Amino acid sequence: MPELSLGIYRLALIALSLILLPSLTLAAPSLESLSKRIDELEKQQEQLLLEASEPRPQVNSFLNDNLTFGGFYESAFYVVEGSDTDLQGANASNTLGFNLAADFSPKIRFVSQFLTGLSFPVMNQHNDPKGAATREFKTLDFGANVSQGYVEYSSSRAVNIQGGMGYVPFGYAFQQRELVQFVRRNGPQILRTTNLVAPLWNGVHLHGSFDQGKNDWGYNLYSFTPLFYPKQPGAGGRIWWASEDERVVTGLSAQTGKNEYESFETFGTDLRLDLHPFILKAEYIRQMAKEDDPWSAYLEPSVFIYQEEILLYAFGDYSNSPQNKSVAVAPSGTLDPYKKWEFGAGINWLPTSFTRFRLGFTYHDYVGTTATIDGINRDYYSLNVSAGVAF
Repeated sequence: MPELSLGIYRLALIALSLILLPSLTLAAPSLESLSKRIDELEKQQEQLLLEASEPRPQVNSFLNDNLTFGGFYESAFYVVEGSDTDLQGANASNTLGFNLAADFSPKIRFVSQFLTGLSFPVMNQHNDPKGAATREFKTLDFGANVSQGYVEYSSSRAVNIQGGMGYVPFGYAFQQRELVQFVRRNGPQILRTTNLVAPLWNGVHLHGSFDQGKNDWGYNLYSFTPLFYPKQPGAGGRIWWASEDERVVTGLSAQTGKNEYESFETFGTDLRLDLHPFILKAEYIRQMAKEDDPWSAYLEPSVFIYQEEILLYAFGDYSNSPQNKSVAVAPSGTLDPYKKWEFGAGINWLPTSFTRFRLGFTYHDYVGTTATIDGINRDYYSLNVSAGVAF
């Protein structure tokens, strides 16, 4: 019996060995593979530590810094009609603007704006009788341009230096950077009076502001390139004053330079009263020239009738533009002076802080010797419906 039990025990050991041997044989390669993987991970870790200890490149893209992006879009439908102007209307304007700013440091930043648009402008706008056709919508116009781009260094609130190009700090209307900020579409006539103000500063712009008790005052000094005489830069400046909470803001502006005819000096004054719910805007700009002085002025009162959502406005706006040229006769333009009043009223609906819907009516009244030329009556009426959004 003992010999039989010993034999059975030996047979059991042999069977167990036969069962475990394949498992041990398979386990050996798995352990070897794991060891190799650990070695690879250690090498990768050493490489990452080495790269982290190396110095960063000296030149970096500003995409790694603080970026601000925004813009606006405005679309308008325009209708015109007059004694010598056929009733007609068109989706006259579609403008898209992009604003991009980058902060490189607390004192240095970059600011830019790009505009692109598609429009059907009114050709022979002032009904020049020398033109091949009277006032009408005719051709498609498309364009894109950089409206501003500059680098700014801010030493303090009192001293800020900009280099590049931007909207000229002259009065109120010329400083509006987005079309949706205007109560009436296209803004006042001072923006459309020929050779009245250089609309962009170029080169250098120095500005700052100071406390005066509860009030503020500030200054602007800049260079610009005259549109029709770019060989010689001009200079401009502005001094302004604002009461507490900017309920009253007023300023004096000036430019001096040279155009294709002569040297010129342009002066302007502006006033804004914000006595909620009543708002009043007024500007006067005149250029001193040897011949007839181009000048323009407007008064624009408005009132909120429902919280800050419904705004009613009215305006009286005059422009004397002796240097205006018409392209209705020749592509280079021919002299087509005019004197014109614009009277009108309208309504703004502002459902949010970023949207504006407008409905406006304007009577265009040409006066003096420019009222009727060769039997052509230049007066007309216009109606515009527009929508704008800022983002």
